[in-house]
Amino acid sequence: MRSRGLVVALALLLAIGATAAVFLYVNGVREDAKTGGNLVSVMVATQDIQANAELNPLLDAGAFTTAQVTPETLVNGAVTSEDQLRDQTTTFPILANEQIPLSRLSSGESPQGGPLGISPGHVGATVRVDGPPGVGGHLTRGDNIVVYVTFSGVQVFKSFKELVDRATSSNPSSSPASSQQALPAMTVTLIPTVTVLDVENPVESADGKSSEGQVTLTLDLLPEDSANLIYAAEQGNLWFGLLPPGEDGVQLPAAALPIDKVLGKKS
Repeated sequence: MRSRGLVVALALLLAIGATAAVFLYVNGVREDAKTGGNLVSVMVATQDIQANAELNPLLDAGAFTTAQVTPETLVNGAVTSEDQLRDQTTTFPILANEQIPLSRLSSGESPQGGPLGISPGHVGATVRVDGPPGVGGHLTRGDNIVVYVTFSGVQVFKSFKELVDRATSSNPSSSPASSQQALPAMTVTLIPTVTVLDVENPVESADGKSSEGQVTLTLDLLPEDSANLIYAAEQGNLWFGLLPPGEDGVQLPAAALPIDKVLGKKS
């Protein structure tokens, strides 16, 4: 019986020792967190900040504070002092309490393609259409779409030379009417495939519908497609079609529709 009591006492002592070790370890971790330990001090915003916001007024208003993060969670190029924020403008939105990379500030190195991610050799162009032509407000950034245009009552010149002569003439109104011809109303594929860089969709109504407002699209365009899009927006009516993920649109043969004449291209 005495030996059994010794065993129980020894087990009790071991349990107390293990509990004490755990307690001391937890207290040590807590103390490290309080005193800084291996943590890194970074700057964070106390509120959400939009892109293109000047930071000096926000700094003066106390909209930034410091936070402690571990080296493992430290963001590459994170801002660590107010001096790095002074005289800067945001190029991307900044969320409250998140680390602020220098790349989101005007002094930082912009990512390839800029904030919108424009492809090399392309340009970003923005157009606005009503809800139905804009796929009813169902477009999102990164979607591939096809661009259609409807022309009606367009007057074109019978030859590219006549178009150039009129454009360079000191008295364009003297060009004879017989040198022009009216094209029938037509809807054509203007751009078979283009990526949406940014979109502002209509605000949903109380019944969850969003096709009644306007859709504003910024597209990743080749320069010649950008010029054609602007002309089409000025002279015709634009419509967009949403393509399935990973699929490209189809361009009708040039001979099928006189789009080249409408856009003033040399045949």
